[in-house]
Amino acid sequence: MNKAINNRVVVTGVGVVTPLKPFAGIDAFWQSLLSGEDAIRRCTPPMIDLGREWLMGRIDTSGYPVRTMPEEKLEIIAEQAVRMALEDAKFQDGVMKAISVGTVLGNVLHKEKRLMEGKKQKTEDDNKRESLAFIRSFIEKRFSFSSGGVTVSTACASGTDAIGIAARKISAGKEDVMIAGGTDILSDLAISGFHVLQALTEEKVRPFDKGRTGLALGEGAAFVVLETERHAEKRGTKIYGKIMGYGSSADANHLTGPHREGRGLVSAMEQAISGAGIKPGEIDYINAHGTGTLYNDRMETIAIKKVFGERAYHIPVSSTKSMLGHSFGAAGAVEAICCLLSIKDKKIHPTINYREKDPECDLDYVPNTARTHDVNIAMSLSAGFGGQNSAIIIGAA
Repeated sequence: MNKAINNRVVVTGVGVVTPLKPFAGIDAFWQSLLSGEDAIRRCTPPMIDLGREWLMGRIDTSGYPVRTMPEEKLEIIAEQAVRMALEDAKFQDGVMKAISVGTVLGNVLHKEKRLMEGKKQKTEDDNKRESLAFIRSFIEKRFSFSSGGVTVSTACASGTDAIGIAARKISAGKEDVMIAGGTDILSDLAISGFHVLQALTEEKVRPFDKGRTGLALGEGAAFVVLETERHAEKRGTKIYGKIMGYGSSADANHLTGPHREGRGLVSAMEQAISGAGIKPGEIDYINAHGTGTLYNDRMETIAIKKVFGERAYHIPVSSTKSMLGHSFGAAGAVEAICCLLSIKDKKIHPTINYREKDPECDLDYVPNTARTHDVNIAMSLSAGFGGQNSAIIIGAA
């Protein structure tokens, strides 16, 4: 689906809560990422401790001012990320805004707790809390947003799609301002499911490395404030960058596995580039999906080569998931924010744990050490189960 973002849609605020310095703000997060800090630790699942620990990017809420239950974590991290973004953009509560939220699992821990307690019959409150739309409704009420919001659940492309869809709504004149991003938390369901798929690593997460053995699951929340350029200038607020292009596709290859030649991701990238009105050679940096699994990293490398040709070997590519794990619907939003920060600071975060070059993954993955690089236009890529693929292009203001 290709539709150009004609009106200039700009980003004026960012907020992120991840396993790296979770409630310390965007600067602390970014500096930790640039330094190559690994937030992935061995942990027990959130609800059932069977004596086994898994490598996970878990957010520690022990330092959070209010004592909370596990099933409340989704609300906590989403609320804090949205609040950070609004404060960064100099917006006050009560100003009418709409939200676009990407999530894969929603408040899955509420359902897990209900089933563990043997409550098979759902109440009306259970139906609300276990709906994928619950977190959007929660944020709308907490911040007095308008009711024109969107819930997006396109597997692990959800965060990217939520931002892309919001940008299109603003471009079409349906909104002047929107909050967009994604959020998800760890759950026993997700951990057991990825274990059955043999996708979880028992070692370090090594995206694009020859010795990669799988991914680690994570959790997080990341949101951006999007506005028309005219609206932002009228308010006199700072601008991080602009949303230039967005593309999405479904390759319908397999329930879980990506198309081996990257058919869907190629389509998403080509749509985004066409919509941005630029040439592939103008992109300075790619923030990859980069899960650390055998097939994803190979597919992603093939897709980048198909779109960029020889130029692919000269574009830095890096993966946050080597440090944060895979945070489902939050991942694409986190990575879009990383693109904005790379444009702002002219620095690219590394792909850590990289040891040995894979002949099939032979691009520049910014191994182990951050790099100073003149980034004016960046692309963020996402891929998910069911063949979901998304690409978003972000440029300097």
